[in-house]
Amino acid sequence: MIPSIQTLGAYRSTRVASVVLAVALPFAAAPMAQAVEVPINGVPDRTQITVQTPVGIHASTPNADESRPALSLSKLYLGYWVLHHGAPEDKAKVEPMIRFSDDRIASELDATYPQAIPEVIAQFGLGQTHYNGFWGNTTTSTNDMARFLQAIALDPVAWPLINGMRTAAPVAADGYRQDYGTATLPGIWATKFGWSDDCQSVHATASFGPGFVVAANTFGPAPQLTQDVQQALSAQALLGQGSSTVSAVPLWSVRDQLSGVVDASVLSGLADSVLVPTVVLDALLPRG
Repeated sequence: MIPSIQTLGAYRSTRVASVVLAVALPFAAAPMAQAVEVPINGVPDRTQITVQTPVGIHASTPNADESRPALSLSKLYLGYWVLHHGAPEDKAKVEPMIRFSDDRIASELDATYPQAIPEVIAQFGLGQTHYNGFWGNTTTSTNDMARFLQAIALDPVAWPLINGMRTAAPVAADGYRQDYGTATLPGIWATKFGWSDDCQSVHATASFGPGFVVAANTFGPAPQLTQDVQQALSAQALLGQGSSTVSAVPLWSVRDQLSGVVDASVLSGLADSVLVPTVVLDALLPRG
């Protein structure tokens, strides 16, 4: 039987994808060549910053334990609980809630599950995080937020939440731009944004990078957070790889999606913890 042009095209695409992954994945999964040392001296008191890695390296500003307005970052705590314990129709709301920072969805879920954030606080031992009766009144610290994100990074149930961060909309549901803070650091591939109702008083972000998570909060406007974060965290110190760093996601989170375009023999030989460069994903998979 002579294969059709479409069949040949699909076969070639699959082989190309397999070759790209076979070359890129081992490189992306290689350990950093040096310890992470973050230059945090001189950060203004208005801003707190925490960097956490899975091997226990932790860097933070002296005020990183301060409990500050969590803003929309509290939706991460709320969404995580719903993904584990909520009704199916509510679990489906978590990803868009995170992607668009949708206050309406957050208020609905918070009203349905008032125990959600308090139980997450207890589960992860978040000592500087306080619920205060409403998701929007929650306070947290960058140390707590970074610890939480590091803890859920390899939880498959949490993927809709993390994917919502990965595909954060340029403009949120209320019209505010999501393009500042830790999201501007090199290598960042997923971010949750938060801002005060007046869009000036407080801003916060929390992000995943290749081999680290980072959280920051400032009393002031978005450009101030971006400035303080960029001045505090140099690319070389934060990432340990200079300009060679690429953004990536863990293989477990996209294995099923890749099974249709990558040879099974390639996927089966790779551990779930291997990092897949997002440049490869963007070339192979359409964004939902």
